Amino acid sequence: MILRSTQRLATCCHANIHLSSNHARDPKNDWNEFTERIKRNARSFKERATRATNFEQQNFRKVKQEAFSRSSPGESFHDRLMHVLPSPAAFNGFFDRALGRLPSGPDIMRRVDRKYHPYLELSRVDKPIGSWLLFLPGAWGICIAAPTFSLPSIPLLVAFGTGAVLMRGAGCTINDMYDIDIDKRVARTRNRPLASGRLNLKQATAWLTIQAGLSSLILFNLNVGTIALGISSLFLVGAYPYMKRITDYPQLFLGLTFNYGALMGYCACTGTLGITPLALYAAGIGWTLVYDTVYGHQDKLDDKIVGVRSTALKFEDRTKELCGKVTAGMGISLCVAGVSAGMGPSYFLASFMGCSMIMKGLSHVDLDNPQSCWEFFVMNKNIGLLILIGIIIGKFA
Repeated sequence: MILRSTQRLATCCHANIHLSSNHARDPKNDWNEFTERIKRNARSFKERATRATNFEQQNFRKVKQEAFSRSSPGESFHDRLMHVLPSPAAFNGFFDRALGRLPSGPDIMRRVDRKYHPYLELSRVDKPIGSWLLFLPGAWGICIAAPTFSLPSIPLLVAFGTGAVLMRGAGCTINDMYDIDIDKRVARTRNRPLASGRLNLKQATAWLTIQAGLSSLILFNLNVGTIALGISSLFLVGAYPYMKRITDYPQLFLGLTFNYGALMGYCACTGTLGITPLALYAAGIGWTLVYDTVYGHQDKLDDKIVGVRSTALKFEDRTKELCGKVTAGMGISLCVAGVSAGMGPSYFLASFMGCSMIMKGLSHVDLDNPQSCWEFFVMNKNIGLLILIGIIIGKFA
């Protein structure tokens, strides 16, 4: 029995040894199997990546096709571009959020004693959009005159910003002094301080003197060329209120006045003028002609009654068409300024986007709705800021 048990144990051991020898692994085979596994995983990863890339490309083509094919196949590039651009409301919303910390007109009025409110209203401090539109061309001139790879002069920007508020206030004061009788007969303006009787002409003259005096202190701290330009602009400021009585194009004259800062800003930096500031000035004139023509549609019914002339009445039903052509001219002038100044691609992209948003706004505005006209007018502050950002970045890229 012991012998049989010993023989059975020996047989089992022999079988185990034989089984182990059959399952012994060759190191070379292990390495080959490992490399094969790596290759299989790599091929699988590549296939998954290719499928994902193809999926993304298909989605991108689908989105692009949907964006550019929302209307007929014969649609022009202009119409297709209008589909791609953000709505004026979305465009304004972005800038409003970015500038949300800046005080608004009502914020400023709340912080000032009520007895001074008529003076601030006379200068339109409660509606700072006009100061922005006067400041921006000057800021364009300052920033485009900066050396390549350099930021613009901050002291000059502050000086021009302060000057824009003061000179806009002085211009509005002069305008209301001239138009006091007309303003009493127009619904939108009859509550202005002079028209409503809250201020008299003597008080308005004193307030005008203060604003002009403070503006001159800023001007006479600049170089001789800029001082000469500033003094020459006073003719435009004083003559503008008469233009609505003698010509159908007072908005064009306002463009000559409002955008003089483009020349002054450039000259304040360089002491000279040239193609670049003149092209910026031309672009600004076209820009003002467009936004102020749409703005003028708010008062067109009253203007007909009181005999005031404007491009809104002159263009009538062709306003959108003619303003679109002027906007195209604005874009060409901005390109000339950019090429002359050696600007980078960012400038040209911002200029193109700015002009395109004006076109988009023109396609959306209801010229018979005063609120719609006002919203288009306000949008132009953000368009001017977009171009300004393009100029600053364009000095670097």
